[in-house]
Amino acid sequence: MLRSDLSEFAFPALLQMLLSGGRTGHMRVQGTLSGELWLEHGEVVYADALGRQGSAALELLSCVQAGELLFEAGLNAPGRNLTVGRDAALRQLMVDEDAWQPILQAFPDWGLWLRFTSRWSEQQSVNRSQYRALALVGRMSLHDMVQRSDLGPRQVLALLLPFKQAGLIETIPPPARSDPKATFV
Repeated sequence: MLRSDLSEFAFPALLQMLLSGGRTGHMRVQGTLSGELWLEHGEVVYADALGRQGSAALELLSCVQAGELLFEAGLNAPGRNLTVGRDAALRQLMVDEDAWQPILQAFPDWGLWLRFTSRWSEQQSVNRSQYRALALVGRMSLHDMVQRSDLGPRQVLALLLPFKQAGLIETIPPPARSDPKATFV
């Protein structure tokens, strides 16, 4: 079994090492973002993260910057939801990792909630996709927004990013547990 701290060794580098070595087995990422990958003979064949499957799960895992990675060799995948080759998977992982950077800088803690600031106006112009993302503001944590939205994982936060940068929404601590129905709007 391989165990690694992802704050010391980057997820893409560890995955590249396992893929280049032609490994077969089960990789589990545990931390603020959790997920699983299965490798067969140096190829990623199955991915699952935050209820997302396949390429959407792999995209999510590309943003992991902390946590623990566990790899158990020799375990077979429960199925196949990825058909991308080793080199293509690694290239996509690097592209996704770069695309996540501005989003992770604005939203580093997915346990936080969002709320509209006093600068928000009901006359604020939004498109349909932005509306779908903004409709979740004040209802759940960023983690749950990404998990529950029917939009792509990175797409949800990318749609919210300009509103945060403009000071129209802000991150806040989660509501007190004593009031499970509390929302912020």
